[in-house]
Amino acid sequence: MKNKKVGIIGCGKIFARHLEAIEANEGYKLIAICDTDKELLNRKAKQLSARLFTDYKEMVLQTEADFIVIATPNSLHYEQAFYCIENGCDVLIEKPATLDPSQISALIQHAENHQQKAYAVLQVRLNSCIQNLKYLLDSKMIGEIRGFGLIQRWQRPPEYFDDWRGEPKVGGGTLHECGIHYLDILCYLLGKPNVLSAKKYNTKHKKTEIEDTVYTTLDYGYFGGNVEVTISSEPRNLECSLSILTDRGFIKIGGKAMNTFEQINFVDNQLETKVKNLINKDNFVGTPNSYGSYAGSCPNHPDLYKNIDNFNLIETKNVLQLIHEIYQECGTNYSQEKL
Repeated sequence: MKNKKVGIIGCGKIFARHLEAIEANEGYKLIAICDTDKELLNRKAKQLSARLFTDYKEMVLQTEADFIVIATPNSLHYEQAFYCIENGCDVLIEKPATLDPSQISALIQHAENHQQKAYAVLQVRLNSCIQNLKYLLDSKMIGEIRGFGLIQRWQRPPEYFDDWRGEPKVGGGTLHECGIHYLDILCYLLGKPNVLSAKKYNTKHKKTEIEDTVYTTLDYGYFGGNVEVTISSEPRNLECSLSILTDRGFIKIGGKAMNTFEQINFVDNQLETKVKNLINKDNFVGTPNSYGSYAGSCPNHPDLYKNIDNFNLIETKNVLQLIHEIYQECGTNYSQEKL
């Protein structure tokens, strides 16, 4: 693979993780960064030998960058990705790739037309417990699924919505910002479900239009399950877990960021021992991102860059469609919001 000349649009909270990933992979070289906030831009650039821009179009046109990381407010992703692709760059788009799931197909087609590639940041898939669970499910080792439960009980301080995240037309909803990675894990492991019911609440962040809690019941045809996503836990993240019940027992991944196995219990003791032995060979427990007053998902960005071809943009279509359908059931349609 030839070296990718990287430009980053957006120097916010996740910038450091992309910088870490670039430095950890020989196939990438950072040559330019862009942000509309000049003070932030200069602060980030102090120890970097990269060109600085406040206009992403100028960065694309005036440098040799051929791989653009888009880490800007959510509603900007589509327009920026479209332009970068059109001007000869591959793109890696932070979550959510768009607020409107129909735009994913448009971006994929646009990339094909211009012989470019488009990728999505779905790094939580690389948590070792999730990779192990996927193997167990795909191999049918743990039996026929009877049901599931996904719980994400996180904390976000009131000031979390003080910036663009507090504007529905820019940030979307809590599922776009916080729930997306774990709803993606559900789709990654089990496929996209149908939405039977959903309801949203605002129990803590009452000064914003955006909900902080969503409950939904999902259907896979021959089994179903419930999802709870909230950012109103106090005083810190409580849990982020996925439990799967089968005809042979149950298994639960959890921790603060779905980053470890919590329970493994099967009727057949030999099966339970086999599963535990398999998991113990490779069960690295990653550390969630820390943002000072709150914590997020496990980064895994270096491994994502290393395995970039596994994160084609089509991989995020199911979760964006699922989020859209959950919000439709709640009577909300963030994808219709325009700047």
